[in-house]
Amino acid sequence: MLTAASRRGGETRARREARMSLLRAATPMHGGPSMSSATSVAPKRRRRLTRGRLTWLLLLGFAVLLSVGVVAWLFSELRFAALTMAIPALVPLGLVLTAVWWLDRWEPEPRILLAFGLFWGAGASVVGTLVTGGMMLDVARSYLATEGAVSKFSVLIQSPISEESIKAVGLFLILIFARRHFDSPLDGFSYAAVIGAGFAFTENIIYFSQAAESASGFASTFIVRGILSPFAHALFTGITGMAIGWGARRGGWRRPILMGLGGLVIAILAHAFWNGGSLLILPLLGVDPSNQFGWLIFYLVVQLPIFLLLAWFLVKLHDRDRLIIVDRLGEYADAGWFTTSEVAMIGDWSAREQAFAWAKSVSPEADRAMRGFVQDASRLAFAREHARVNKRDPNRRVVEKRMLDRVKEHRSQLAAFGAAGPRVATS
Repeated sequence: MLTAASRRGGETRARREARMSLLRAATPMHGGPSMSSATSVAPKRRRRLTRGRLTWLLLLGFAVLLSVGVVAWLFSELRFAALTMAIPALVPLGLVLTAVWWLDRWEPEPRILLAFGLFWGAGASVVGTLVTGGMMLDVARSYLATEGAVSKFSVLIQSPISEESIKAVGLFLILIFARRHFDSPLDGFSYAAVIGAGFAFTENIIYFSQAAESASGFASTFIVRGILSPFAHALFTGITGMAIGWGARRGGWRRPILMGLGGLVIAILAHAFWNGGSLLILPLLGVDPSNQFGWLIFYLVVQLPIFLLLAWFLVKLHDRDRLIIVDRLGEYADAGWFTTSEVAMIGDWSAREQAFAWAKSVSPEADRAMRGFVQDASRLAFAREHARVNKRDPNRRVVEKRMLDRVKEHRSQLAAFGAAGPRVATS
């Protein structure tokens, strides 16, 4: 674990004192109580329905409404199979959502935004793809001579363009209406992955239903889509999301929009290559694309390595989030706002679980206060990271101050229970 001494190794005394003076100037509450020394309990905040929250409730309602329409369409087309095939479709959905939870656990995104993403993928993206994809196929049929050519157009051009573009609309909506919750590549991937997972869930119901005429057909389809490639749509859309998140780190609108559009182009190309790359790669390997094992060879040689590379990159982003928490809260610890034990607890997952277990054993109120303390302290760390990266943001100190106030409130609530929480070993 990083220590304050190791972080300051290369700083001169003058620079260190200047940094601490700026931090204290930005945190006028310096001298606030530690978890064990606070004596008063802050009043419980009443949750208000802000305009931003109302906007997201309306957008979520719109996405849910479209999802209900998709459910009705599925039942009209597939009848009872739509319900039965939704059960195996939950398997890849659960895998993706579990991965998103793990990757995003250090500073989780708001649930309402993740819910919007899921329903946007399962409903709005499907509706948008049916409309735009149908229009593209109608145009293609007027220019292409055979249905075989139209089929190739659908796989290599229409599907990647229409699907990735409509899914990306959901990401840009989150960027526009919830910008302060969208400021890192991992934020972008988290939103994109749930959109992709929602879309794949609906798509899998259709594929599984079509393959259910025979047990072998269903089994092979489930293995390919549910076991071997459950993350495909999450990764395609994730490229767009990470590009938007990377551009959003430094503020402004031009950078995240342009980078997002660039990411969308890459996502479309990746989707097209995933669909039809075997036609290019297998001949280079001396394998006939019509070989019954050709798809497996392409999967092992191309698709699986790409997935593992992206998974490695995402784990690095996950680890970076933890280091941001430790480093930025370490600066607050240097200024007297946190103890080293608190920073160690917040920056270590097992220590967090230990603290949550202690608080839960005390009372539901203590449990809420501890979880709020850890959550808002993590948000404080990322607010400070944002202020460090984007020095032109006029609201960066306001957000820090607000997070500090909330941390102080949670700490005061915890102090009312007469203890500083469980002891956490530091290293």
